[in-house]
Amino acid sequence: MGRGGDNLVCRTDPIDMATGEMVMDAVDVELPGVLPLVVRRHHRTSLREGTWFGRSWASTLDQRLVFDEAGLRFVTADGMILDYPRPMPGEAVMPVEGPRWGLSWDGQPGTPLTIHQRETGQTLHFAPTPGRKGGELPLTAITDRNDNRIDLHYDATGAPTDVVHHGGYHLGITTNDGRITELRLLSAPDQPTLLRYAYDEHGNLTRIFNSSSLPLTLSYDERRRITGWEDRNGTWYRYTYDDAGRCVATDGTDGYLASRIAYDADTHRTLFTDSLGNTTVYQFNDSYQLVTETDPLGHHTHRTHDRYDRLRTLVDPLGRTTTYGYEDGGDLVAVTRPDGRQAHITRNTFGQATEVVREDGAVWRQEFDARGNQVSATDPAGAVTRYTVDDHGRPVATTDALGNTSRLAFDAAGLMIASTDPSGATLTVRRDSFGRPLRVTEPTGATLSWEWTVEGRPVRRADAQGGVTEWTWDPEGNPLTLTDESGSTTRWTYGPFDQPTAQLRPDGARFEFTRDTELRTTRVTAPGGLTWEYTVDAAGRPVEEVDFDGRAVRYAYDPAGQLVSRTNAMGQRVDYTHDANGVVVGKDVDGRHTAFTLDAAGQIVGAQGPDAVVELARDQRGMILAETLNSRTVRHQYDLLGRPVARTTPSGHHTAYAYDPVGHQAELVSGGHRLAFERNAAGQETGRAFGTDTRLDQRWDDLGRLVEQELTAERRTVRHRAYRYQPNRYLAAVDDSLTGATAFTLDPEGRVTAVEAQDRREAYGYDALGNQVEAAWPERIADLDAAGERRYAGTRVVAAGRFRHEYDAAGRTVLRQRKRLSGGIETWRYEWDAEDRLTAVVTPDGTRWRYRHDPFGRRIAKQRLAADGSVAEQTDYAWFGSTLIEETASGDPTAAAVTRTWDYDGIRPVAQTERVSDDDIDARFYAIVTDLVGTPTELVDPEGRVAWQARSTLWGAALPDAGADAVTDTPLRFPGQYADPETGWHYNVHRHYDPATARYTSPDPLGLAPAANPVAYVHNPHSWADPLGLAPCPPGTVDPYRGGRHEEIVFYGHGGVETNYSVFTVPEGTSVHFYSRHGEVIYNDLGLRIVMANPAPVRVWGPGSQIPDYILFPPGNLPVIGNPRIVAEPVRLSSLLQPNMGNVHWSACRSTF
Repeated sequence: MGRGGDNLVCRTDPIDMATGEMVMDAVDVELPGVLPLVVRRHHRTSLREGTWFGRSWASTLDQRLVFDEAGLRFVTADGMILDYPRPMPGEAVMPVEGPRWGLSWDGQPGTPLTIHQRETGQTLHFAPTPGRKGGELPLTAITDRNDNRIDLHYDATGAPTDVVHHGGYHLGITTNDGRITELRLLSAPDQPTLLRYAYDEHGNLTRIFNSSSLPLTLSYDERRRITGWEDRNGTWYRYTYDDAGRCVATDGTDGYLASRIAYDADTHRTLFTDSLGNTTVYQFNDSYQLVTETDPLGHHTHRTHDRYDRLRTLVDPLGRTTTYGYEDGGDLVAVTRPDGRQAHITRNTFGQATEVVREDGAVWRQEFDARGNQVSATDPAGAVTRYTVDDHGRPVATTDALGNTSRLAFDAAGLMIASTDPSGATLTVRRDSFGRPLRVTEPTGATLSWEWTVEGRPVRRADAQGGVTEWTWDPEGNPLTLTDESGSTTRWTYGPFDQPTAQLRPDGARFEFTRDTELRTTRVTAPGGLTWEYTVDAAGRPVEEVDFDGRAVRYAYDPAGQLVSRTNAMGQRVDYTHDANGVVVGKDVDGRHTAFTLDAAGQIVGAQGPDAVVELARDQRGMILAETLNSRTVRHQYDLLGRPVARTTPSGHHTAYAYDPVGHQAELVSGGHRLAFERNAAGQETGRAFGTDTRLDQRWDDLGRLVEQELTAERRTVRHRAYRYQPNRYLAAVDDSLTGATAFTLDPEGRVTAVEAQDRREAYGYDALGNQVEAAWPERIADLDAAGERRYAGTRVVAAGRFRHEYDAAGRTVLRQRKRLSGGIETWRYEWDAEDRLTAVVTPDGTRWRYRHDPFGRRIAKQRLAADGSVAEQTDYAWFGSTLIEETASGDPTAAAVTRTWDYDGIRPVAQTERVSDDDIDARFYAIVTDLVGTPTELVDPEGRVAWQARSTLWGAALPDAGADAVTDTPLRFPGQYADPETGWHYNVHRHYDPATARYTSPDPLGLAPAANPVAYVHNPHSWADPLGLAPCPPGTVDPYRGGRHEEIVFYGHGGVETNYSVFTVPEGTSVHFYSRHGEVIYNDLGLRIVMANPAPVRVWGPGSQIPDYILFPPGNLPVIGNPRIVAEPVRLSSLLQPNMGNVHWSACRSTF
């Protein structure tokens, strides 16, 4: 029993593979704070040291010291037994085996003995208590290094009665016959019961009741081992033991998670066979440490540990060895990668990292005060961030490297109740007795109110304008219904182990989910019976997925589980090469090879592909200073916070950036033209000044929605718009000073079914999967050839009006034909590579266009070819991350190239500059006005004249009169889109969008994960966008509780990081906000519980910062709905982050495994 739960190697629900013990963990109470109040329970089949929840249960309340002849025994919260020698006064002693937790006594009679848990900074206090047997010292207090304290009180019989937190939490404990029967929150006004417990005649815990009044039921054998459980929804699980007390079989409802386990005590070998018959072999040493793991495919992973269960070496199935070094105190201080490169960590007496030296020599430093609170962080460039903490260790102020200070205020428990940014704008939070937000007031005065269940699930949310969202939950905490502000309801049903079986959307569309007995999704059935199927190999890796159209994609892996090839339905294949550290350094796309060059830190510094050579120059923080692509260079400069302050494009165009104290863009000077931004307390743009006396003013409502937009020149109104919304926040109407009123009719899913404007009417129909099945508009306003009925084969549109479409076996459009009213037929033919990138098109007149891409998949050139195959016209593109910043078009050798350069604020373009030579004197500058999501609506010159205005249908198809009076134009369309006249489509980074059908022309590279329909565009283009052609996201409004603007990406689901994790550099233009800390609950857009976290970020890693390479896992039983950034398989944060993403938010747990 000297092994803690973190050191067990477990399978199924769960069984320790070394000993055959069944283990079960539960968190009964979790009240957040700087020192959280947590009551945990832990069962092991061999445990007999329990008291208050039965002999076979350990718990937070069961912790105690027991004197024996050899010294003292410590019974831990997870059932571990640590043996200590008797301490000498003033000298800490360590346990004989197990965690290095020092036991101390000051030598004074009657004073407590203490155990310090160094990794948490907490100290456990034990003292004699009346009513307890001699030689037994129960836990009487928990403290931390900042004098935060939790006290445990006992009655005259020695039974626990109260747990009192310094911050005001007061937990009441009821006992009967030596067992805890009830936990209540006495500090709450109504003193609610949190949980009730019932026991059998032998004192075994058999039923746990929550607020549903239904029990989780446990059954035992005569040896007090749990033999089965049944949850509040009727799911059951059973365990079978052999004569040696080892679990040899499990079974669950409908065979889920059934298993067989065989043990060889002589060789310390365990064979685990899952419910599908796949066997994994575990080889242990005589200390129960895992030595070799052999997966069902026969691949071996080897490990060595020291006597304290710390991992020393890890050898993967390819023979690559990672080595870990520790100091005497047990802290990790060195990591040696398989290629021999080393990272080093220097630590203080608390085990905190004070210096991290990356493999390339870059150094990060941290300082801590005498209590272990961080007071500064210094990056390799010398930028210092300073932190001020109060007497209880709460971070009350953060001062960045430029001297900007943000302040936080906390309640007595250490929960944030006010956050003031450097500009003085303050967000406040009022909390209930559980520490949950009841009312959040943002700096603008807008409020968001919440109501919660006892278990911490939201039941009602009210916004600043009275809009109400409501939830219902089943007894196990799964959401059953979600009703939005307009009264539309989404419903879910569940099967065994809380797995969703169906989702019923407000319009009646039903999605069904099928899983194998290992709880892995094998089929998604969409409305109409279309199915998406997944196949995994014996090791659980996805090897094939077949989409709604029957298109199969196959994956192959090496023994280490690295993806080595992907083959599409046409047999086109992409092969991947990895270096010794597992990083992709090469790929072969149907014979076209790309190689990546890495520096000592594992960062890409060069790439060579068939169409491009890219060289990256980085600073000591890893930020890109120069990116040279085929001899064309983009240069960047950054401030101490890692924000771009200057950019020079390949044409020589220079842009300078300035920021306000909060970090919002305050000024942009592009080619000598200045844009000055004004913002409200929420950071939304309220004013923009440019030119001689030209302004764009914007007004926002309490929900963060744009309600008014006015363009003025010399105080004269050039254009005015007013926006009106439906209760569910979707756009209902626009009143425009030039075009008049436009109204929108929506269906229950928020899709636009009708557009009523003064000059036109559009009508659209959709099927249950969201495919557009009909589109109508008057012939005079748009190309009528695209109007009419849409016919589908699966999700592929084969006819739209007088257009006909053909696809290859991989689901990509290869032919588009238009039947002219005159009887002729126009034909476009498209060609694709194995990575689904469009490589060529032949237009109806026979002209061939060719497209070039760099090693990162960005389009770098398009070329119109002459009849002899030579290049007659070429447009070159320059990028900042995944954002297009410049194009240069050339063709006529006697004429100068024409260059357009774009500047952005986030994903919204704010300026376009045009030049016909390298001389800025010839440049024409235009400010860009955008709509709700960031689509350009006007180009405005410095004198306030509108040089171009957008004229399109709802889904982006250009109207016949578009550009009729324009003096210029722009190819920018929906965010991230670029209009290509030759294809009729909009290039969208990873895909191409067809505005005539509101669909993408190839499948989503991410499969079904981002959206239920992976070919359709976003369901409402007024509220959502897809800047990368990968996943819908909703730009626009502000929700202070969810940590930022809607256009900011949130990663959610499950997360974690290996015990000996690697680090990487946050890309330029990106900041990562982390929320998970101290056990507070955070919810996604739909109110689904995501992670125990804090509503204000507890830490922010800015551009250039070194950050642990966390892993994001699929969200399990969290329904995949709304706008999640989720993954279908574990993905590292380093692969999710890209340059220029702005603020991104990590709302996943960060547990260590």
